[in-house]
Amino acid sequence: MNLYIINIGMTISIVCFYLGYSQRLKNNKLHRIINTIGITSNLLAATFLLTGKYLLGGIETMGIVPLVPEWAVHVHRFFAAISLVLMLTMGFTGYTRKIEIHKKIHLIFLILYSIIYISGLLIFQNAQTLEIK
Repeated sequence: MNLYIINIGMTISIVCFYLGYSQRLKNNKLHRIINTIGITSNLLAATFLLTGKYLLGGIETMGIVPLVPEWAVHVHRFFAAISLVLMLTMGFTGYTRKIEIHKKIHLIFLILYSIIYISGLLIFQNAQTLEIK
């Protein structure tokens, strides 16, 4: 169940990021609203995940099992952290209207975030699903 909560939050965020991206030239106010929802969704899902990992005994106690070697999980986390910094930078530069910086990093962020999102779906499995098989 916990993995579904995390995946739903991350799915909402990636959908919002691409919807917001599609509105960047047509309706900047809508672009900001949609991306704010995406950032908030991502931060809520990440907070839920990190609380379970560091305060509640690890992801395994949450019923989340990695399907890959530990080094691959660390690589995923490393790039997820970079993606987080880029996401927060995108939000900050967008709201403060530092457009040049915002434009320079938007494609890097979207590509990296997409890779992290897909890898997260592939790397982690619900422990209950593994028991059923």
